[in-house]
Amino acid sequence: MFMNQTPPTPATSQVFGVVVPGGAVRTDFQPTDQTGTKFALALSGISGSSITAVSDLVFFLLPGVQLPEGHGAVLYWQIVGSTNTEFNLVGAIANHQPSGVFRTGWSTNESLGTAVSSQSVTINLGVSIEPMSNIQNMGAMQNQTIYVAKKNAMDLFN
Repeated sequence: MFMNQTPPTPATSQVFGVVVPGGAVRTDFQPTDQTGTKFALALSGISGSSITAVSDLVFFLLPGVQLPEGHGAVLYWQIVGSTNTEFNLVGAIANHQPSGVFRTGWSTNESLGTAVSSQSVTINLGVSIEPMSNIQNMGAMQNQTIYVAKKNAMDLFN
């Protein structure tokens, strides 16, 4: 009976959640375009030096949410109010992998370090729903923690 109905588009309700370790679950991503494929969330309330101490983010689909077939959600971050306003890739999730723990790289990011030392900083998280082929080309679905561990093991071996 419901087989011919299309699933609700992501813009109709909350779709994603993110957790900064030690913080509350945030699900208040806001649509930023008319197509319902771009979302944003400002991570404010984290003091400057504490931002660089955030090494990981947990990003996930909320229960019962399905992305459009053949698509995933890519998580990006940017520094709000910085002269360097480009988005940086964090990671991606999809229906077959609805959650992930992703390294931020904030502790070693020069632009963030400079911004933190000169002003109060807000991190903007952006989500883009993209075809899986694009996500696979970016390498955004790779488990970066395993990759880092494997590289460390290889260095120890050599």
